[in-house]
Amino acid sequence: MAFGRFSAFFFFFAVDAALAISALAVVAAELPDGASVAINFGADEPDGARSDVNGPAGILGTATWNNLDTLAGENVAVLADVDGTATETEVTVSWTAANTWASQGRGEENNTAPAGNDRNLMTGYLDTDNTAPNSVTVTGLGEASYDVVVYTKGGVIGRGGEYTIGDSTQPHVDAAPFDGDYVLGGEGDYLVFKNVSGAEFTLTGQPTTSDTPRAPINALEVVI
Repeated sequence: MAFGRFSAFFFFFAVDAALAISALAVVAAELPDGASVAINFGADEPDGARSDVNGPAGILGTATWNNLDTLAGENVAVLADVDGTATETEVTVSWTAANTWASQGRGEENNTAPAGNDRNLMTGYLDTDNTAPNSVTVTGLGEASYDVVVYTKGGVIGRGGEYTIGDSTQPHVDAAPFDGDYVLGGEGDYLVFKNVSGAEFTLTGQPTTSDTPRAPINALEVVI
């Protein structure tokens, strides 16, 4: 008798779980308006210490961030933030860089924000050398247009580069330490590529400015 109740419990548990997964897949495939796919690069910086983002951060206060380590990865599945809830998606990200580095904790102190998620978001980054770009490709986005927010904060004032998605290029030079307040623009803390379309895009950072140019990519956020 007890065994029968036990079996019935797991039968209904399995059915409920299957229905939940099915519902999740539907939500994930649609990526509704307002959803965000937020990615924090160099989360194993500075120098092996962690700078994970585990709560609201960035210009939208997005709660769900995907924390990615190392200088390269391929077709890594990522979660979306849908109304503050972590949601499975069909989106993947691939990235490559000369190395990872940090805006603080590596001897180049260019991040004075208070301890917390925003400081962590702007700490680790995909670096370049003096000539070779870094690159991030995001796939599985569907056909609706979206905005791409690029967060950039290197370790040294005066270095810069050009950031490109498709036929749109925006220049950026690091002009001041990050203090916790995000500033938009070519001398600020983030750039926005508006109305990007297509199921995938590639962002490149090409170093161009100063004797030792850099085009760091700390994070990006795809906003549906």
